[in-house]
Amino acid sequence: MNIKMHIEYIGTNYCGWQKQANSKTVQNEVEKKLEEIYRTKITLVGSGRTDSGVHGIKQIANFHIDKKININLIALRDRLNRLLNQDIKIRFCENVNDSFHSQHSCKKKIYLYKIKTLEPCSVFEDDRVLFIKKDLSLKKLRKGANFFIGKHDFIHFCKTGFSGTDTIRTIYSFTIVKRKNILEIKISGNGFLRGMVRLIIGALINYEKEKINEGDIINALANKSKLKLNLSVPACGLYLYDVKY
Repeated sequence: MNIKMHIEYIGTNYCGWQKQANSKTVQNEVEKKLEEIYRTKITLVGSGRTDSGVHGIKQIANFHIDKKININLIALRDRLNRLLNQDIKIRFCENVNDSFHSQHSCKKKIYLYKIKTLEPCSVFEDDRVLFIKKDLSLKKLRKGANFFIGKHDFIHFCKTGFSGTDTIRTIYSFTIVKRKNILEIKISGNGFLRGMVRLIIGALINYEKEKINEGDIINALANKSKLKLNLSVPACGLYLYDVKY
């Protein structure tokens, strides 16, 4: 039996999604509770890693379990939510085809980055958005975002230790909207390298501030040269927003 789960979490208190031997991660926490419930070894596979401090609005994960074990999916969701910390919630559980794999079956991922300008963050926004004192030009950010759309080598927009065999990725779309003084930046693609979204958003901010120019971004994407100034924005404003299959 193959069980698919939609998991949401506030990543502030976790060292990312992926299980680590001596660190508190979201995968670790959910796996431990599943093993507590079913008293058997569980391997939970996520749609992708999120770094330390990154949040998940829609992380998809799946696990296989012996068909002989009786599973009530609604009861499983509710019991997990009673056992887990309040910053992790299971939205739903469903039985899927045995061939479904949360990572390998994924067609598209969408990330959201939130920036608040001018007014300092409220207590409800701390660790959930990036605060920048100065207002940012929506027009300039959108212009910069257009450079990234398409298939590129993102070797200069990722951190070391990336997974996969190469650094070629395709960005399908970039949307940037402003709601009062909150900027919401959504980026969709066929996959993302370690730290890639945060470095792209950082490049947009540097471009808006005129610390780098159009040529700097284009040359970095063409693998002709590194950016003369790299900025990786903090994890607090980043959310895994959606996963498409």
